[in-house]
Amino acid sequence: MDDAVRFRYTTYTANSNAEQLEMERMLHELWHVRQRTMLTARNWRPATDVVETGDTLLVTLELAGVPEHEIDISLYADHLVVSGTRTDPRPADAQAAYLEAGIHYGPFRADIRLSGPVDGERVTARLDNGFLIITLPRAVE
Repeated sequence: MDDAVRFRYTTYTANSNAEQLEMERMLHELWHVRQRTMLTARNWRPATDVVETGDTLLVTLELAGVPEHEIDISLYADHLVVSGTRTDPRPADAQAAYLEAGIHYGPFRADIRLSGPVDGERVTARLDNGFLIITLPRAVE
């Protein structure tokens, strides 16, 4: 069997507004979980918020435990790429039996499509309490 991702189109019918809202919430949650984990077996995507204001795009990524020197930020004309590595603090040879494993380790990558041109000279980034906060001011046309 090949490693291609398979898609299936499915429709759901809800009997009430409450059921419809719950179905939409579940599908939204499933989509974001799949986005965080589908890159490859070796990569993961950190939780990401992208907030647009009138003159700024604010990107926040959850990167707890990732030192600043392990983060690479690349700005392109139409997208932003944040990549790096979160290292597992346990020694590789440690005997361990995971009872729960929800923290991703290893290389990560987040591709964020920009909704318009930004001023690359005024972009700022800071790491604050485990969150990488990138401020992208809009380009003045």
